[in-house]
Amino acid sequence: MSAIEELLKEYRGEVNVAASSFYAWKNINNLAANDTALFQALQRNALSWNLIVHALQIAFFSALGRLFDRDKRSLTARTFISQCEVALSQFSKPALEARRLASNHGVRPDYLDGYLLGVYEPVAADFQALADAIGPWEAVYNTNYQPIRNKLIAHKDVATIGGKDSLFAKTKIEEVEAILEILHQVAAVVEQLFNNGRLTNLIDHKLREEEYVRRDLESLLRKVAA
Repeated sequence: MSAIEELLKEYRGEVNVAASSFYAWKNINNLAANDTALFQALQRNALSWNLIVHALQIAFFSALGRLFDRDKRSLTARTFISQCEVALSQFSKPALEARRLASNHGVRPDYLDGYLLGVYEPVAADFQALADAIGPWEAVYNTNYQPIRNKLIAHKDVATIGGKDSLFAKTKIEEVEAILEILHQVAAVVEQLFNNGRLTNLIDHKLREEEYVRRDLESLLRKVAA
């Protein structure tokens, strides 16, 4: 596995943790609010469900915090993009050709020559554009979500005791979902460049995590209610 493959796998994993924990956290409450049987089932074991919801909240803010960490030694959205830019040679046509040959055990597939004619080789500006797209949402995170992560999740700031509601009041579900989507879109654009030699737009990629999490969670809660 190449360095970019490893990096992409780890970055994708961080985004998945953030998205899955957020949508599970969100939908436990939404499903229960719209279904009396589910609500009553959760109430019967309120302690356990409160612990689960709290754990999901911590997982979400921790993963999101890692993705926007300012430490250049850490895997963040920015270091992911910058590492890809540094490794441009791994996105080249010869590198893609070598990977396709390796995946076919050294046998040249019949389609490969024609396929390579349409391969796009990214340049530094392509990755700089991804970094620029992250910028506005990084600012939103720093203003509205980093204080929660730093003062309530990673540490218990004495000054916030009794005032955590004021921190959460600055957050918006739609804002969180937009942040998660741009993080996902960056991964998807890089995946297409690396795996297929295709340049796609951020808006070509939609985050589908909520529908998967909601369906799985609803199945679990139905069993609990039964």
